[in-house]
Amino acid sequence: MPLPELRAHHVATFLICVILGQLVLYHRESLKSPSVDPPFFDQQVQPRLQPRPRYHPVVPLTVEDFELLDELADSIVHIEADRVFRGTGSTQIRGTSVTNNAEDAKRIRDQILCWTQHGSWVRQDESQGTSSSWITRKHLGHDQYAKCDVRFTEGLDRLVQENPDYEGSHLAGEYDPKNERYLVREAVKYKWVPDESICGPGPTTVGLEDERATYQPFDKNAFCDSLGQRNILIAGDLTQYQLHDSILSAIGEPFLCQGELGCLPREPHPLCRTSNLKFARNDVLSVPTAFDEETDFYSDGSVVKQPWATPELLQQYSILLLNRGLLWKPDQEFMQELVFMMKHFWLYYPDTVIIYRATHPVANCTVLKEQREDEAIRGPDGESIVPGTTLVKPLTVPPSRVDESEDSQRIFKPSLADVQRQNKLAKVIVESAGGIFLDTEEMFALRPDGRMGEGDCSRFCAPGPLDSYADLLFNTMRILPM
Repeated sequence: MPLPELRAHHVATFLICVILGQLVLYHRESLKSPSVDPPFFDQQVQPRLQPRPRYHPVVPLTVEDFELLDELADSIVHIEADRVFRGTGSTQIRGTSVTNNAEDAKRIRDQILCWTQHGSWVRQDESQGTSSSWITRKHLGHDQYAKCDVRFTEGLDRLVQENPDYEGSHLAGEYDPKNERYLVREAVKYKWVPDESICGPGPTTVGLEDERATYQPFDKNAFCDSLGQRNILIAGDLTQYQLHDSILSAIGEPFLCQGELGCLPREPHPLCRTSNLKFARNDVLSVPTAFDEETDFYSDGSVVKQPWATPELLQQYSILLLNRGLLWKPDQEFMQELVFMMKHFWLYYPDTVIIYRATHPVANCTVLKEQREDEAIRGPDGESIVPGTTLVKPLTVPPSRVDESEDSQRIFKPSLADVQRQNKLAKVIVESAGGIFLDTEEMFALRPDGRMGEGDCSRFCAPGPLDSYADLLFNTMRILPM
């Protein structure tokens, strides 16, 4: 049965009920239960740097409830986005020459969406050895992301020591001509490949029809050409910092800062002859006057808010790569704060290119680490030749939503349904304000492997799946008419 048309008073009544319900439940729960840290962030590992999401008391919802909530949230966000941004986002992409052309704006956005939605993780052929076009990208960033490589090296050393008859190279990171394989982790050997039959050039495909639709591997010179003389500012939480590492590793430039808290006050990283890169840690993307620090829910210091949206920075950096991360807030707060941020740029920085990436769902990587996935080496039969290890492949179908437990008094947020719903809210808000949304949620939901582990299943080891962001950002910038 179709839903009745939502009028203004219906929307207002719904929002008031949601807000009051959240306040009542939160204060009632806070009186009887202490805060509990979530299982996927191990506070023993770098407790000073890790964000701390919260458990929140909520009414357990079924999959059907989630679907109804999706419809209501979608109706509300469209009403709010149209009210604030006046329908201008459909005809323009801010910071580009697409200023009053709905068809061009749609084709470019559809092309980028197609690259992320229609594709698969393909294991790269390594039979041609060093002459192959596939070469493992070297990670030049923070050492903490290399812990998977440390496990692989330790496993390789044990394999050689325990098997005197082992033939072939035993140096991690090099090509083994005897066995025709690169001695790197399996998680590194898969590359995101869009389906050219759907996303490639042609009148019957999605998005652009000309050669621009061909998805290209990262090329430093072409990437620099696409930037022109513009600088990139990356802002977000710890997961966003990894994009900073991935882009710099793709460029091959030395790092001037180590650690996400130390990058903002330092000199920017040189990307190209006329372009720089800087990272700022701000877990909720707060902009000036957006929040009252005294009454902010996260005023306990567990969330970092470095001042990134300042006039001084925004005058220098005209390409913004943003994400709010996994720190959960109720839908109405998430929508209100994201609308406020995007309106800030929509009003005062109309020539800024805003690229907002989707938040990735957290995978349960603990089981994979117990199976020693990082040490696995594929043999001729497709199984691991290292005893006691399990070869893990990317998923072919993303995880599905599940009903929340009725026995749980406190349910961890964000759930998969929360991540999916708030990504949809973000897409509407960002595009309505003239930005670009990278819908990579499902793309990385297919990768439970290659994550850091040891209490942190939200971030990936490097090199690894996140290196695909360098390719995606390059192709996105390549088709934007600057």
